[in-house]
Amino acid sequence: MKKIRKWISLGLVIVCLGIFTGCGLFSSSEKEPTKIEKEIVEIQSTITETYKKISTGCVGIYATSGDSGSVGSGVVYKEDKGIYYVVTNHHVIEGMRTVRVYRGGAKYFKATVIGSDPKNDLAVLTFSLDLFGGSEVYVQDIFNYEDEIVTVGQTVMAIGCPLGLENFNTLTTGVVSRITKNEIQTNAEINPGNSGGGLFNASGRLIGINSSKEVFTQSNEDGVIIDIPVEGLGYAISLNVVKKCITDIESKKTVIERPLLGVTVLPVNRYLPTQESESYIPLLPNTMDAGVIVTNLSNGVAKKAGVLVNDILLKANGTDIVTTLDLSNILNLLLAGDKLTLEVYRTSEQKTVTIDITLE
Repeated sequence: MKKIRKWISLGLVIVCLGIFTGCGLFSSSEKEPTKIEKEIVEIQSTITETYKKISTGCVGIYATSGDSGSVGSGVVYKEDKGIYYVVTNHHVIEGMRTVRVYRGGAKYFKATVIGSDPKNDLAVLTFSLDLFGGSEVYVQDIFNYEDEIVTVGQTVMAIGCPLGLENFNTLTTGVVSRITKNEIQTNAEINPGNSGGGLFNASGRLIGINSSKEVFTQSNEDGVIIDIPVEGLGYAISLNVVKKCITDIESKKTVIERPLLGVTVLPVNRYLPTQESESYIPLLPNTMDAGVIVTNLSNGVAKKAGVLVNDILLKANGTDIVTTLDLSNILNLLLAGDKLTLEVYRTSEQKTVTIDITLE
């Protein structure tokens, strides 16, 4: 099973409900349920019905190559003349020769890999139902509904195959814990096998593709490195990234190679100096407390376009560059031939410079 990574749960409400029900909370001999108790029942009912509806569009992925194999999950996002399109993680099918879609029981369907995007860890497969395909397939029509507003604290559902296909379409629930431009952090439980499965809102719409989980961190205790387990830090690729990557994969029908800028950059913060960044702090203008500075250039497109060592990156295609990840997130959604406009502060000239780059 590839890349052991996934999330953590919010099943407490449902567990508590089961306890209450088992104790006869709503029996005729007891008092009427309170408003909050009724709301809990309504929430559970909504999740149950939503799961029944959308789970028919959630699949398992079984990929093999020689003696090695991989299990993951996927979501059906399109149907065209009997062909179903599935989005999953690239690392689920990476290096595999045979890929099959699993729909429970003994239902395995031969899948075709349309293409993948290693930088963003996404892949697209297709399969068709044979004469014994059976039940209806729910399609997440992600390109034809309005973008969802994702907020911290909202209820989410994860569906996948944790620890193997024997746990096909396992449901876990949680909340959105944090949101970045390209990623959703959640505490819904995910485990190896959930890779590529869907993260859904309470109405059943896809908002992300589960991809990774923090398993442990390390602490140095008197010279001894200690592994400390990490709980409740799972990550899903945001839907806006998923849609862009799917579009590129369907267009190119191959492995997508994202262009390189040819720069080495370093985050610099005058209040949090590191041994590596300390010598660059004097290059920051007085109006800046932190920035991302170019420390090295290869013979790539940035150098050809006029970027210089010690340039401080301010914006890329109009988006503020505050961390090195900000720059990576932008580059990872571009293709060769796309334009990139960099706004930099040039320390040698003490002015802002705009540089247009055609990516290769």
